[in-house]
Amino acid sequence: MLHFHVFSWSIALVLFFVTYSLYTRKNKKISKILHMILRLLYIVTFFTGVSLIYLWIKAGAVNLGPLIVKGVLGLAVIGLMEVMLNSIKRNEPKKTRWITFILALALVFYYGYSVLPMSL
Repeated sequence: MLHFHVFSWSIALVLFFVTYSLYTRKNKKISKILHMILRLLYIVTFFTGVSLIYLWIKAGAVNLGPLIVKGVLGLAVIGLMEVMLNSIKRNEPKKTRWITFILALALVFYYGYSVLPMSL
């Protein structure tokens, strides 16, 4: 399950950057299709993340705090990705959103690779 989760969010990140660049180039048709595929990957990433949290709790994770923090940060990253794609369509300012996105993504990586156990 861990490998599927990593695969889903890595493909989602790549697809996010591709879709973002297509929206900036005003290529609406392909960017809409990729945006819908990205939304499906959000769902896959969310459910694999929830199942990983369940498996860690079932395995007897000692401290539930990092699990909750990573779950909330993961949801924040998914939400920020969606907000950023919608704001680029409306030509809204994006500097603070990018800073927040990069900070949240760095924290998710920190919790995922440094704090949480790598195996169940």
